[in-house]
Amino acid sequence: MGVGSSAMHSTPLLRDDYQRIVRRAHDNLASLSAPEISGPGVRPAVLESWNRSLGRLRDPAGVRVRMAYEADQLAEVRRRHPFHSIMGLLRSHLIEPAKQAGLLVALGDEQGRLLWVEGERAVRNRAESMGFVPGTDWSEDVMGTSAPGLALRSRSAVQISQAEHFSAEVHSWSCSAVPVTHPLTGQVLGIIDVTGGDDAVSSIVLPLLNSTAQAAGAGLSKLYTPESDAPSPAGIGQGAYLEVTGTNPRLTAADGSRIKLSGRHAEIVLLLQRNPGGISGAGLVERLWSLGGSEVTVRAEIARLRRTIDHLGDLRVDARPYVLLGGIDSDVERVHRALDQGDVETALSLYQGQVLPGSDAPGVREIGAELEALMRENLLQNGTWQQLWRYGGLVDARDDAEVLMSVLRLAPPEAPERNAAVVRLEALGY
Repeated sequence: MGVGSSAMHSTPLLRDDYQRIVRRAHDNLASLSAPEISGPGVRPAVLESWNRSLGRLRDPAGVRVRMAYEADQLAEVRRRHPFHSIMGLLRSHLIEPAKQAGLLVALGDEQGRLLWVEGERAVRNRAESMGFVPGTDWSEDVMGTSAPGLALRSRSAVQISQAEHFSAEVHSWSCSAVPVTHPLTGQVLGIIDVTGGDDAVSSIVLPLLNSTAQAAGAGLSKLYTPESDAPSPAGIGQGAYLEVTGTNPRLTAADGSRIKLSGRHAEIVLLLQRNPGGISGAGLVERLWSLGGSEVTVRAEIARLRRTIDHLGDLRVDARPYVLLGGIDSDVERVHRALDQGDVETALSLYQGQVLPGSDAPGVREIGAELEALMRENLLQNGTWQQLWRYGGLVDARDDAEVLMSVLRLAPPEAPERNAAVVRLEALGY
């Protein structure tokens, strides 16, 4: 993705004479009181955005970033955004190449609020000084002229270089951005942006962004049905969604309402979801208890489960054999599908740890052991060092020496995670 200096300096936005014109025009903004400003030589789209920004924000030196989502909100907003379902595609097409070139990639929602900002740590640290971090609002209304805000407003690809930004705090940066649209309705779903130095507005960046946006649209088209404009949590049609990896099992209905399941009910729903042909009463007894248990107890638990889910539309449990009807998917299923497709990143983003870690049900432990083995093996064979480090941060993987050794083998010498991996290995006796 890197480009030579001749390619960069041939770009009109980066020519010294153009930047001098823009800087002189920008220097006059704070003293202007007229409703319309002019700047001979400045691109019309930039001037129009400056006019709008001056009317709302007044002083370019006084523009301050605004936090739209705090950390606890951000994780949930990310999970629900359509980009979450195609992160593997976005990483392979854009994020990883941009990181290698020393650039940042930002993914934002349809209102210009940044959900992800990815790049090498040193570049991210520098970007924090201008408030370019996940959770912040970079719409034109809040930050004035920038590539993310202007691309959303114009619904087209945009490049903004150096002093073209309305905020004086951003003049050492350049950025390119394109909107991503709904594959059926054309509605804008979000924004993808590349930010950095001169390379961020080089001649090859917009074609890369446009091709990524097209690939994203194609990927998202698999998440939608003609009858609905909302992404299915299952990714294969509308229905309920079961989360059982990690410590907080829950069931989300198609309308977004949630039910916190008891441990036993989560076990039953998972077993039935993983066995769509149904399970007999005796089969459930074997899968739920190593010793003891009875079909009478199973019938009582099923009755209680039915009362818990009876308001979730078509979702229901039939008997003889017990079968879960009405459409349901799970994080376990989605991790399996992602790994089958070679999409380690999506699988890792969904995998929150051991399946129902408090469960001693034989059938659940079998499901969990299979998933854990597949996740670990795929990461060791195909994962990046960053992905291995994230996996190693899970409670059940913190003492995995092979994972830590792989991080040391793959991570660059300057990566601070190497030192942390060494400390953890020494604590394990290596």
